[in-house]
Amino acid sequence: MTIAIGLLMVVLVVAYVALPFFTGETDGQTTALRTVSAPEREKLERQKREAYAAIKEIEFDYRMGKLSDADFTAMRNKFMNEALQAIAVLDASKTAQLKDARQARRPSRIAFCPACGHSVPPRANFCPGCGQSVKEEAVA
Repeated sequence: MTIAIGLLMVVLVVAYVALPFFTGETDGQTTALRTVSAPEREKLERQKREAYAAIKEIEFDYRMGKLSDADFTAMRNKFMNEALQAIAVLDASKTAQLKDARQARRPSRIAFCPACGHSVPPRANFCPGCGQSVKEEAVA
C-alpha cells in the first residue's frame, strides 16, 4: 500500500513538473528569469521549509493511523505543490543571477581597430586592415 502511494506521488510530481513543457502555458512567475529580492527570497525559503515540515508531520500522522489514505494524499500533494512553487521561483532567480554574472564576465568586443579605424569582425583577434591585435588587453 505504501509503495503504491509513493509511486502515485512520484507520478503526480513528474506530471506537474513536466506539464509546462508539453502545453506551452506558463504562469509567468516561475518561468520568467528574474532576480528575487532578499526579503522575497527569505519568504520563499521559509515557505519551502514549512512545506517540508508539514509533509514530515503528515507522514508521521499517517503512519500513526491518524489520517486516511485520501486525506494523506490530498494534504501531501498540497504541501508538495507549495514547496515546488517556492523551489521553482528560487531556481529561476538563481538562473537569472548566473546569466547576469556570465554576461558581466564576457569581455566586450571592439568594433573598429584603434590604430587604423578599419571594421573588425566579431570573432577576430587581429585587425584585417593593419594586423594589430584587437584584444582588450592590447588596447587598454
